[in-house]
Formats: sequence, structure tokens, C-alpha cells
Amino acid sequence: MAQKKAGEVDAFLSRPDFSYPVILLYGPDPGLVSERAARIADQSGVDPADPFASITLGADEVEKDVGRLYDEALTVSLFGGRRLIRVRGAGAGKNLSEAVTDLSARKLEGALLIVEAGDLKKNAALRQGVERAKFALALPCYQDEARALDRMIDEELAKAGLGIDKEAREELKSRLGANRLASRGEVEKLCVYAYGTERIGVDAVAAIVGDVSADAVDEAIDAAITGAVKKLPALIDRLVDAGTPVYQLQQSLLRMVQQLVAMRERVERAGEPVSRVVESRRPHFRRKPALETALTSLPLEALVRTAGRIEADILKSRKEGQMALTITRQMMLSIAVEVALHRKR
Repeated sequence: MAQKKAGEVDAFLSRPDFSYPVILLYGPDPGLVSERAARIADQSGVDPADPFASITLGADEVEKDVGRLYDEALTVSLFGGRRLIRVRGAGAGKNLSEAVTDLSARKLEGALLIVEAGDLKKNAALRQGVERAKFALALPCYQDEARALDRMIDEELAKAGLGIDKEAREELKSRLGANRLASRGEVEKLCVYAYGTERIGVDAVAAIVGDVSADAVDEAIDAAITGAVKKLPALIDRLVDAGTPVYQLQQSLLRMVQQLVAMRERVERAGEPVSRVVESRRPHFRRKPALETALTSLPLEALVRTAGRIEADILKSRKEGQMALTITRQMMLSIAVEVALHRKR
């Protein structure tokens, strides 16, 4: 089987083995997949600006016209040298999977095919086709682990000629990791902010690096529980584009609704005012209005029912992985609609 374990990928990236002319990179973080694919492409020796030697295709393009991929992969370069073909956004598409499997069984002459995919299951046709092929290699790309995150931070600090305090590093790491490209961008921004100093402290990190992923998740959750139906789709799309895992959104929503159930019990059974119950939780000041709106809008029975519905949808999305985002999107929108209807009563 031609595949690497997650822990072996960085070693491969330092010295890519181009005896495998088809390379598949897959994982839940599109930023990390894209960054690693770019590193391989950079080391291929092909000029990305040369339209005769390098081309990038979208997976949806290939699904509609699979012959395009064959033409590009089997065409000999007009001026000699290797040709580079990158395919982005691969998933469960049947035509693309079959074509890549077919090309993986051949020893492409003068061509390097790099395929960037999402989080593929073990039985995904595209992943299986590459892993079983003689002339292809599969590289799993998973979320930043502590060591990988430290290495990325060190790379950017070294380029900027900066040091960083231990406490500042830990604070910085706590705010990164949702998406590799976004994380690197935040560190680059921090380095620009700290230009002219020797070391970065906690204050600099707090001032310039925002926990974008966590803030965006909170905003989407708050939109769902307050009935902001029109606002919610764009918030979900932003999280998806940033590479936020669907399960993070699901679990955050479930925890919030479970908290609301406990809080609403105090309101209905102990007769406590909504404002006092919310205050006792000591939420961030920006989230207090959302909690008060949700507690005022939904009775305990509705909240219990919603919690059960979320648990059922999470289980369903685990069984139907390819539909996880669609299931989660519909779940959040239906909750928002229900809250909006209750608010109008």
C-alpha cells in the first residue's frame, strides 16, 4: 500500500519522492491540505506561472469533463520537463475517483498529479484507489498538533527575527489551529505588529491575534438560538470556508442547548428571573443578550426536544459522513426558525 501515516508526512514533505507521479492529500483542514500540496508543487521544479507546464483544475470541472484530466495528465510537455496538474476540492465524485485510480495504476511520464481532497473515510473510492496503486501515494493531513503548530510559529518568528516569551507562545497557540493557512496568517500579522521589538509578549498576542474560529462558532450558535434565520447561512458558510470541523459546530450547539435546558429549569421550576439565571453563569458580555433571548423565547419542553433532535442529527451525520454539513446546516436553520416563531407569539 502506498500511503504514509500522519506523523510521517512532514518528513516526506522535506524530501518528496517523485517516483510516485500521483499524490493524494486529504484531511478535514483544507488550509493544511492546500499548504502541503503547495510545498510539494514548489519542490517539483515546475514553474506555476507557466501555462504550458502547470494547470489547476477544480474537482467539479473534472466531474463534468473527466477527459480534461486525462488530456492534461497524459500530454507530453511541449518544451520538455515535468508537467504539474493540481486538482482541488476532491471528495466522493465518481468520475474523478475512477480517473485518479486509473492514472495511479500507470507510471505517468513527465507529469505530476497532485489531488487535494477533504476528509476521506477508509472506504472512500478515491482514497482506496490511490492507496492500492503502485504509482501513487496517499498523504493524510490532520489538524495542527502541538508540535506542528510550534514548528509553524518558529518558522514565522525566524523569518521576522523575533523571539517570544513562553506565556505568549502558549496564549498564541490557544488562539490558533482551526485552519493552517489562517493560523499562519495570524502569526504573520503578529510579527508585523511586533516589528522593531526583540521579543513578543502576552500583551501583543492579546492585542492583535483574535480567536477567529471560536468567535465565529459562538456567533453562529447565538444566531441559531436567537432566531436570526437570515444571518445564519452566511455565518455557517464562513466557518466552512475557514476549515472549522462540522463536529465542532455540532458539539458547541449541543452544549449550549443543554445549558439552556438547565437554566430554563431554574426559571420555570424555581421561579428565578431570566436575567439572574443568565448572570449566574457569568457569560461573556457579548453573549448575554443571546442567552436572555433564547431563555425568554423557548419553554423548557421545546429546549428538551431541541437537545434530543441535535443528538439524533449528530448520530445521523456520523453514519452519513458525506451529508454531515448538510444535516448540520438544516438542523441549525430549523432551530433558528422555531425560535423566531416562538418570539412572534
